[in-house]
Amino acid sequence: MVVISVARFTEIQTFIRNYNGLFVNCNLELESKFSEYSPDTLGSIVAKEVIQRVKSNHSKLTARAASMVKEFQTLAKQTPTAQDILQKMAIEWRIPSTVLCRIFLAKFYPDASKSEINEMLRMPDLIPDSLLAVNVSCCLYSEIMDGPITDLVRRFIGEEYEVRLKKMAREAGMVFYDEGDLRRTGYDKTPDLKMAVPFMYRGQVINWIESKASFGDMDSHKRYVKDQLSSYGNRFGPGIVIYWFGYVESIADCPDNGNYVIVTDGFPDKDEMEFLTFNLPVLEEEDPQKQGAGS
Repeated sequence: MVVISVARFTEIQTFIRNYNGLFVNCNLELESKFSEYSPDTLGSIVAKEVIQRVKSNHSKLTARAASMVKEFQTLAKQTPTAQDILQKMAIEWRIPSTVLCRIFLAKFYPDASKSEINEMLRMPDLIPDSLLAVNVSCCLYSEIMDGPITDLVRRFIGEEYEVRLKKMAREAGMVFYDEGDLRRTGYDKTPDLKMAVPFMYRGQVINWIESKASFGDMDSHKRYVKDQLSSYGNRFGPGIVIYWFGYVESIADCPDNGNYVIVTDGFPDKDEMEFLTFNLPVLEEEDPQKQGAGS
């Protein structure tokens, strides 16, 4: 069970916020300092912190894009073969290097469309400026918090846990509809599983289950409730959200949950669930002699 106290979670946050270096090294040091938690849990906490940091700083970065490009060009003249100029600038700003790459590519090539920028980030060989291409390539293959490779890994992990959820639900004997089933019937916002036959969990009727292959912190949980979970609750009734990499204990009692959202860090145990049973009437076979007598 991975439920982290508010005090311990604050310690982890403070470490991340004070760290100055590559995120891959931040993860390794976190794993050493907070060894009681899995790399998946700690990596997910770092990712949430970094996403929030990027959102907070993005407007400042965009506003300073021109001066940063000049700085890059000055450093390029001093060290024409340097592959880590962008990476060092990203460390200074304490953001993912690929975020900085997108800003630089848009500034270097203002006529390029968003899709063309993404293509250059995905395939740095397409970038006309050779030094910028080398720097972007360095960032692409060393960054673990953002970029096309990271996005692909996260998508695969999310899909893996959705498949795992369905497998566990079938093994438990649940009868359910998945997202594809619901969308075919016209629903727009859909949980991962909608129970065709509700079940009881710790005395509560459960109508749906949502899978999150991430750590549940208060900020992201409130967004999920607002954007997704509350609509499931209003439409279908109470349900479960599973944070597979754990959660901070305070979100279990978050007022935003209302009576509709139950937070767990794994699939419910068998002894915590109760399924409806249907006792069909047993039809007695008629006696052939009575049939003959009545004819």
